Amino acid sequence: MADPATDRRAQNFKRFFEQSGWSVEIISISLRTTRGPKRFLEYDQALARAVRNRFADVVMACDLFSLTQARRMKNLSNAKVLLYDAREVYTELPHVADHPIKKWIWRRLERRGLMETDFVIVTGPRDVQAICNVHDFLPRPVMVRNLPWHEDNLERDRSLLTRFGIPPDVTVAVYVGGLQEGRGLPKLVQVFQALPEKHLLLIGDGKLRQGLELMATPNVHFAGAVPAEEAMRLVASCDAGISLIESISPSYALGLPSKVFEYMMSGIPVVSSRLLQVLDLFEREQWIFFVDVNDPTSIRRGIESAFATGHSPIRDRERSLALAEYHFAHDAEKLLTLLRTIPL
Repeated sequence: MADPATDRRAQNFKRFFEQSGWSVEIISISLRTTRGPKRFLEYDQALARAVRNRFADVVMACDLFSLTQARRMKNLSNAKVLLYDAREVYTELPHVADHPIKKWIWRRLERRGLMETDFVIVTGPRDVQAICNVHDFLPRPVMVRNLPWHEDNLERDRSLLTRFGIPPDVTVAVYVGGLQEGRGLPKLVQVFQALPEKHLLLIGDGKLRQGLELMATPNVHFAGAVPAEEAMRLVASCDAGISLIESISPSYALGLPSKVFEYMMSGIPVVSSRLLQVLDLFEREQWIFFVDVNDPTSIRRGIESAFATGHSPIRDRERSLALAEYHFAHDAEKLLTLLRTIPL
């Protein structure tokens, strides 16, 4: 349901398969309804019309909400292989986990889709068992983490920040993602109220934006939603990246946020909450600073420590790791290898 212009993961899949010789089309739907059950119904009906009489070797449902129509394409023999990109443990998202009726509906829709799925794509190793626990079965999983594209020439260009009112000679932290609950954003803005000489750039949009703008001091800046490539250039021009996911639901607790890897690819230190799958990978790394997302003092110390790294060899190791293995093609190649075993 995401906007393809800002959905970096969908763009990366398209780019990867096209570079591997495939013909790829992203089907996107413009919706009038902004939220609630009517939004999902409107999306499903519009998607059903959009895919009618379309044929493909492989159809990928990029989220739970497109799984029903992707499944229908396979049942009608309009597609030979069904991939389901399980970006989340959908039945354990915050706005569903504590609502039994919603949870039952989402579980039922996902289960029906999974029964026709050939490969389920997960974004972290712990997600496999978590989704299997919901349904007691799982199609063959393949892990394609939420990684950025391999970027050789991401350069620091402070002039890009001036259009948001950020002076060229200040220290800047950046957050990329939805301005939503469970991302530690009110506490983050509170921290920068006490750091008037430092600046914060929020890239993204969401229902919290208006409230955050009301509490923001002049050193907090809002970029809104920007195209994926532009967002990466902005990130590379900052001095530290923020990822404060709160464990307000089992799905969030299992998060392996794309922003962590985007900050890595940009070569800037990371301030992160202590998520299990992030700790699994990077607990001993010196370029990442783990904080208590519920404690503004801990967040502030983490940010100050990240700023203090400057342009040290620590950042060189971070960037080298990203270029070597934490980029999209590194993981997606496994999926392509599996598809090559299937006669299309």
